[in-house]
Parts: sequence; C-alpha cells; structure tokens
Amino acid sequence: AFMERQLEAYLHQHIPISKAMGISVVQADLKKIILAAPFSLNINHKKTVFGGSLHAVATLACWSFVHLHVKDAQIVITKSDVDYLLPVDADFQAVCLMPENEAWQRFLKILQKKGKARIHLSATISQNERLCVDYRATFAAIRKVDDV
Repeated sequence: AFMERQLEAYLHQHIPISKAMGISVVQADLKKIILAAPFSLNINHKKTVFGGSLHAVATLACWSFVHLHVKDAQIVITKSDVDYLLPVDADFQAVCLMPENEAWQRFLKILQKKGKARIHLSATISQNERLCVDYRATFAAIRKVDDV
C-alpha cells in the first residue's frame, strides 16, 4: 500500500539505523502502525533479539504514528519506559495503537493552539501470542516555525 511504502522510504532515508536493522512497514494508517524487523539483523550474543533493537523498533513505531498524523512539526521522544518480559528469538513486529481518542484530540488541540504538545504512546512486541515487550513513551511535537 502507498502509505506503508512512503513511510518505509522516509524512515530508511531520514533515520538510517532503520534500514540497517532491516525495518519494514507492515501497516501504516490512522489507527495503527506495525513495523517488522528480521531476527538475523538484530541478533545478540545469546541468540535472541538485542534489547536495543526491540526498544528502537518500538520507538520508531510510536514516532511513526505521530509523524503520519502531524505534518509540519518536529517530533521528539522525551521519555520512555520499557519492560522486557520475555526474550524474542525470531523475526518480530512492534505494534503501536492509537491512544484514547480523548487524549489524542487534546494533544492535537494543544499543538494547534500553543505550537507544541506531548502525547503518551505505547507499543507492544509479542511472539507466539505472548507479550514480550511492553513499551511506553512520551513524544513531543513542536510546530516548525518558518525561518525568516
């Protein structure tokens, strides 16, 4: 689909680690982002997926969610908290779901009014229908001011 290809090209061009990690965009729409990454490029010394890779793919899934919805703003992560519940030892996907509508609408309204706003997002990585990584982060969007 067009949106998935466009997002994947953007990530690979502007965030080069995403290409090195082999990240692909499985789904990208206004309700959900799913990013996939291969085990082979993200393996650690214990033959499981490197924790930093799990964190990076979850971060990129949430970042991508804001990026798709909010044009003309700079998006930065300000805080993250992650629980590594089980090891991952295969190709994996990070899923970021849209936050509660009320929180999302408040975020958009504050961004429009003040030019900057924060939103809490979460992502999960599961394997064999078991939750392996539970990720929560705060992202800030800052409206770009045209240089004069």
